Amino acid sequence: MRAHLERRGFAAAYVDAAIEALTAGRYLDDAALAQRRAEELMLRRGWGRFRVASELTRRGFVDTVVTTAIDAIHDDQSETELARQALRRKFSSRSLVSLVDRARAFRYLMGRGHPVDIVTQLLGEPDE
Repeated sequence: MRAHLERRGFAAAYVDAAIEALTAGRYLDDAALAQRRAEELMLRRGWGRFRVASELTRRGFVDTVVTTAIDAIHDDQSETELARQALRRKFSSRSLVSLVDRARAFRYLMGRGHPVDIVTQLLGEPDE
């Protein structure tokens, strides 16, 4: 918010006053906003830890807020289960029989930011 107001040309004193008023009124809460955004991306869109962290960092959240938001989601659901849900939403179990289809699913999950060890665990080794 501070960067946004400063880019718009507001004086530092006005920016400070606005930030203070928004924070006091609980309208500005980075941790809550990061938590809601992480939930949206991970639970509804099927994104993994790495892509969510990148997105939240790109939006200006500090590393500790990002880590806390992601870890809070993993307290309720494991990374493996979230990746499994994303896989089920995109592919049917019948379609993951061939090596080509498993490679497509691998690229899909990796592109969504899921860790390689979890993706490999879900899809199996290439020679299986």
